[in-house]
Amino acid sequence: MKRLMATILLCLALAGVVSGAEQATNNSSGCIECNSDSANVTENQTETFIFIQEGSAGSFLNDSSGNYTLTMTNVVPYTIFFADRPARDVGFAPMDKFLEGFSFGASNPPNAAIILSDENETSDMVIVELTNPQYNNTTGTLTYAARQLKEYSFESGWFQDQMSKVDASIPERFGRIVLVIDDCQCLQVWSGCASECRNGCWHWKDWDHLFCMPCGGCCKGTSCGKG
Repeated sequence: MKRLMATILLCLALAGVVSGAEQATNNSSGCIECNSDSANVTENQTETFIFIQEGSAGSFLNDSSGNYTLTMTNVVPYTIFFADRPARDVGFAPMDKFLEGFSFGASNPPNAAIILSDENETSDMVIVELTNPQYNNTTGTLTYAARQLKEYSFESGWFQDQMSKVDASIPERFGRIVLVIDDCQCLQVWSGCASECRNGCWHWKDWDHLFCMPCGGCCKGTSCGKG
């Protein structure tokens, strides 16, 4: 419970530095690189979210192909999410429901920040994209396939204030870890968008159904994969 409360306080602290409405990278629909003039726009995205997961230890191991396996142990069994200001909505999603509903597809996986705190109250951070989440509720272990990124962009304005803290690498094994996952990515649709991709929004007000859903304007490009 102490770790869960600490995570909540972390979220509130992060919320204090987020101002999605003031970020120059956001357009009026809240969608990065979306065409809000497209036809059949059914709903404008009015808020962007980040998602917080925490473990007491973990590892970040490189395989022979240059990809990584991120392992988090003694994981808090909830994903905490909150919206950029001015909305500042906050909620909890049971870990298994979040992983089932969020979009971790290989064609357009979410970006995330791995943040490691140390005893000197500083932190190491690398940026990755995440696929293939595997969660064991019995052991409290969460793993992802991860690819470290040198070039990246984010839906949420929170990340824009953190870029100066990004490091080239982190230790293979570490103690406490906080994983901050970016908002829903563009999702494939079959009509209404020439790109066949529409902005994704986090649907969370029905607690039995938590998922990313198409909304807002059409995303630029010819596919939902990252260019």
